[in-house]
Amino acid sequence: MKILLVLRSFNKKGGISRYTAELAERFVKNYEVHLLTTNYDYEIPNLIVHKKPMVRKPFWFQILLNAYYNTKYSKNIKKKFDIDIIHSQGAESLNCDVLTAHSCHRASIKKHNEIFKGECSFPKYFFFKIVRWFWPLNRVVLSIEKRVIEKGSKKIIAVSKEVKREILENYKVPPEKIVVIPNGVDLEKFKPNPSKRQEIRNKYNIKTNEKLLMFCGHNFRGKGLKFVIEALSKLSKEVKLLVVGGDNPAPYIKLASKLGVENRIIFTGTVSKNIENYYQASDIFVFPTYYESFGLVVLEAMACGLPVLVSKVNGVEDMIREGKNGFFIKRDPEDIRQKVNALIRNKDLKNQISKNARNTAEKYSWDEVAKKTLQVYRKVLERKKYE
Repeated sequence: MKILLVLRSFNKKGGISRYTAELAERFVKNYEVHLLTTNYDYEIPNLIVHKKPMVRKPFWFQILLNAYYNTKYSKNIKKKFDIDIIHSQGAESLNCDVLTAHSCHRASIKKHNEIFKGECSFPKYFFFKIVRWFWPLNRVVLSIEKRVIEKGSKKIIAVSKEVKREILENYKVPPEKIVVIPNGVDLEKFKPNPSKRQEIRNKYNIKTNEKLLMFCGHNFRGKGLKFVIEALSKLSKEVKLLVVGGDNPAPYIKLASKLGVENRIIFTGTVSKNIENYYQASDIFVFPTYYESFGLVVLEAMACGLPVLVSKVNGVEDMIREGKNGFFIKRDPEDIRQKVNALIRNKDLKNQISKNARNTAEKYSWDEVAKKTLQVYRKVLERKKYE
């Protein structure tokens, strides 16, 4: 079998990139695997890489041209190398054999509107709702999403049951076209590791008796960092917050200063290597996101044995058992404060949830994801015989 993976940026920094890299590492062991990409900074032996240029700005135009050229290039690569399966990620291409839906953009916009309706005044909410629907980037992504979901793919892999439900609600797709395959986690890399715990804590001068909350995401507003900082101001001074992600920290530093907790927050920026050390240095993972298709960072935190406090959103709902391996939280500082305190004050509860979190994560492996993905490929090839 000859496989072509289509992805804009290939590395192990982001969720979609990591997903593709994990599959590629396993597929190259037995198959001829090609990659069509623009940014390539993660080496895999025997992976055949096809790079193409990309327009950088404006971003919506980049997305549009990227989908057009990916479609064009993938057709040429398929013809030249006799490719059997073209596997695209999200809105990367207008046509492919297999599409992995890491989210449903139309559902995400609707959820975003719903959440911010309760957090903003009506005039501001109404204005942003109109802008959001007609913003060029959203119009482009929605057009590509509709095209590739309804007509440009033979099979769709949804990373959670909720993503499948969202696709069925928003697009004209038969249910049998969609297969649910949850993401995986590297269980050897992401695991409880007491020997690594002090590396990051020493780097940022975190004392042994201090409790460290961890937040990880590149969209601070959408992921709810504001609510975590507000909760921090209501917690003991021995509690600190580690913020991992590449968003602009300025508004949140200002908020922290206003609340008097600026000295208890560490902004690391983007972490490109050894992110597992940051999980291992922490005590509790807090993630009040408004929307999440699967929540790979949540699974990584659980694999490292962290109790997780997370919004009740897509994908995460399939993993969390309330009070057993984590807690669901609202985008509300008081609710977050209560859940954090419950874990800090009850060591036995925290230890049991930590153990259960790791046990849950062990059910999700990249080997299993690769195995199930290959089954989807074979079904598509079987169908092609009769077309």
